[in-house]
Amino acid sequence: MPIRCKRCRAALSEIYIPYARLNLCPDCFLKFYTSKVKRTVEEFKMFRDDDVVGVAVSGGKDSMALLHALKYGFPKLSLKALHVNLGIANYSAHCQAKVEKLVESLDVELHIFDLQKEIGITIGDFKRTPFKDKLCSVCGTIKRHVFEELAIRAKVKVLATGHNLDDIVAIMFNNFLYGQWEQLVRLKPVLPPLAEGMAYKVKPLIKCPENENLLYCLYGNVPFREMECPFSSGTGVKKKARIIETAAGDNPYFKHQLLNRFLELIPLLERNKPQKSFKTCQICGFPSLDQICAYCKRLSLVWRAMGKA
Repeated sequence: MPIRCKRCRAALSEIYIPYARLNLCPDCFLKFYTSKVKRTVEEFKMFRDDDVVGVAVSGGKDSMALLHALKYGFPKLSLKALHVNLGIANYSAHCQAKVEKLVESLDVELHIFDLQKEIGITIGDFKRTPFKDKLCSVCGTIKRHVFEELAIRAKVKVLATGHNLDDIVAIMFNNFLYGQWEQLVRLKPVLPPLAEGMAYKVKPLIKCPENENLLYCLYGNVPFREMECPFSSGTGVKKKARIIETAAGDNPYFKHQLLNRFLELIPLLERNKPQKSFKTCQICGFPSLDQICAYCKRLSLVWRAMGKA
């Protein structure tokens, strides 16, 4: 027997949300998703209506769903899309094309940082360095810094990223196993800027499972990349994610329970976190724990390998 949508009671259900015990039609699912993102923003006071918010968009389903949902959930909000072109053959052009298509449909201002054009390297060039087998790691370091730069250029007060529920619990589990307590604190929903003039970092999708982001894109006709990064590999965090999937089993609330316990733990972690004073990187001027920041250290490695040092 066909199941009707639990919200509108008129259309047939196509989507089941197990943790909420909801059968939804496509229209009601899109409203459910947008409302959840909006509630998360409001719960953690991520930004105000008069803030300028930048969204880090890679072209993947999570960040594209985020930009689209923020546009419709906060129609009066000043939004800007920030994109990093990594210079990966075919893949990066594909990602950028998807981003350009979305921002055009939403009428959102786009800011692009092209690694090849701006600093003369691509992520693939790191294959010549000791990071040749850890490109995902070095890519993360590069992107975090560049998005900070883009946020300053675009003059945004808040930088929103597409970290979803699955990302957070997997990284949380990984950091917990290795005793990386400071990194655990960095997973909280709102991070204050490291220095004056830099942006707050927020995670509006922290309560959205990865599969819901995909469904939102599919049912909402949101373009997103259809190619896998040729450099992606089975990182430790991805392996921990598979462990969590197995542990979740028949418990649809498991990931949300992990997240809720983590959120309760944050104040305790912050009280016991050792205070570290940030210096200013001697090369780029950004906050750093050392004289030279991780970003600049990695750039010097690749330039040296390319004979540009």
